[in-house]
Amino acid sequence: MKKHQWVATFLSLICTGLGMFYIGTPGMIVGGIILMALQGASLFIFFMTLGFLGLIVAPVALGVHIVGLIITVVYFNYRTPKDPFKAQKRQRQFSSPWKIAVRTVIGAALFVGAIYGGYTTGSEPFTKSGAEKRVVQEAAESYLKQKYNESFKVTDVRYTWATGTYYLRAHPEQNPELVFRLESNDDNPPEISNENYLNELWALQLKEILTPLADELYPQTAFLSTWVNVGHNQTVERNYRNLNSENGAAVGSQHVSLTVFADLTADNLLTEQERVMELVQRMPEVMVEGKTGIQIDYYPSELNTPGNVKKINKGTFDEGFNGGKQTHIFRVDDISEITSANDIEIRDLSKD
Repeated sequence: MKKHQWVATFLSLICTGLGMFYIGTPGMIVGGIILMALQGASLFIFFMTLGFLGLIVAPVALGVHIVGLIITVVYFNYRTPKDPFKAQKRQRQFSSPWKIAVRTVIGAALFVGAIYGGYTTGSEPFTKSGAEKRVVQEAAESYLKQKYNESFKVTDVRYTWATGTYYLRAHPEQNPELVFRLESNDDNPPEISNENYLNELWALQLKEILTPLADELYPQTAFLSTWVNVGHNQTVERNYRNLNSENGAAVGSQHVSLTVFADLTADNLLTEQERVMELVQRMPEVMVEGKTGIQIDYYPSELNTPGNVKKINKGTFDEGFNGGKQTHIFRVDDISEITSANDIEIRDLSKD
């Protein structure tokens, strides 16, 4: 296979019709344009139908690509000119590197344009432009600043056409680690709703409050996560310790989760029940009033590694860690229902 045949075949392999532009005859260029337009149209149809016609569109797009590749190969293998004049003409066609480069660049630009046009036009009804997202971002930041009297940064804006809703993620400028969610409709001006800044802020503060107690009862073997549900508050209170019904700011409910690395057996199960009882009795001493649930997940002590602890703190248990390795579980939706260690039911998952 000659040099130009290799190059043209490779170009047709990576981009539909590009090898035909490399060849550069008028017929090849027109054919390449048609194939590229079909690729763009296929992409347009795919996104316009939200992928539901993918089983039809994908074979068509692949077929168009293969056609371009076949045409390129056939041109070199089955169309060798017998007429010396035509042979000389073809030789001149590949003797000008700059013309080949120009044709190829034009073909690549048309291919990219067809793909980009098919994608943007096909997905446009279901997406929002960068400018539209910036409007929502600025509206959200303004809303948060006015409500909490501090500056926030919206870091992610995503639009879901099915619900006509923007889903955003934000954090206080002074605390990038405290990420929370909020939503907006697509009205003009946007209306911000369902933000959970206080939920995340109170949960973080509650974790800091409970950590010394957990460390005391479970030295280096238990790791906390907390969740706090905002109640129907009349005022904005950012300090968890100040929450009470008297000042019009209180929690709706709260939940504490512990991941404990311990090898529970029949010999030490009673001791663990007593320890859980102590935990349940002492939690209300440092927590604000409100319905409180607790869940403790037990795993073998051998899994207490820095890597697994990091996953726990990030809330990213993977199947290799979580699937099938948990040994016991204790859960109750309201700790006020627990009056003695006999109410502590630590379930052995191996018996389920």
